This record gives sequence, C-alpha cells and structure tokens, in this order.
Amino acid sequence: MIAILYFLGAAAYAVLLFGWLFARASLISFIEEATPSASLGPALLLDVPGIVTAYFVVMAGLCCWIGIALQKLQRWAWFVSYGFAVFSFVLDVGLFAHMFHYLPLTLAVLGLLRFALLAWIIAYLSRTSIRAAFGLSRAGAARA
Repeated sequence: MIAILYFLGAAAYAVLLFGWLFARASLISFIEEATPSASLGPALLLDVPGIVTAYFVVMAGLCCWIGIALQKLQRWAWFVSYGFAVFSFVLDVGLFAHMFHYLPLTLAVLGLLRFALLAWIIAYLSRTSIRAAFGLSRAGAARA
C-alpha cells in the first residue's frame, strides 16, 4: 500500500516537472495563491530554474525507486520510508503549529490529513507482521 503512495508521489513530481517546464508562470501563480504568506519564495524559484528542474527529476526518480524497493520487500526501503515519515511528522508539527492561524481552511484540513497519513504510515510500518515481512522482527531474526 505504501509503495502505491510512493508511485503516486513519483507521478505528482512528474506532473510538477512538466508544469515547471511548460507552464512555469501558472505554477508560480498557483503556489502564490495557495500560500499567500509565501510570496517571496515562488518568485525566488524563477532565479534558480535548473535547481528546481533537477529537484523534480530527482524526487520523481527517488519515489519510484523506493516504491519498487518496497514492493520487493527490501529492508533499506522500510528504513527510508519509516525515517521519512517520522522526520516529516516531527518537522511538520512545528511548522503547522506556527502557520495554522494563517492558513486558509482548505490548507489546514489538508495539513491535518497529511498528519493522519503520516501517523498511519508510521503505525503500519511498526506492525509486527510488516516488520517480519521486511526481515526486521525479533522472532524472524532468532530463526535465522
């Protein structure tokens, strides 16, 4: 299931990449409208177009690679996915708490849904059966 989320993430980065390459002004305008407090950030993106393009390419490839590795039950993919989820949750809690009062209702709801998704990913990857599938359970290690 989480592999599918990584594949969807790769597709989203691919869409952002094509939007960046072929409709840059529209993408910048969308970002500015969606986050009014970030009016300087999107304008700065125009000054570093190569870095933004490389970021979208790398992230699309990384998400696809991790998704494939999760499907193959590779141990490193479990660690990367778990680490990303915990790291994102911890960093986003502080940012969300600081920005909550300034966010439109739609973005606040999306932020809460993101926290719920991250909490679900952490709980799912922490399940004994999932850890065992990746070769991380204590019982599986004792048998080996």
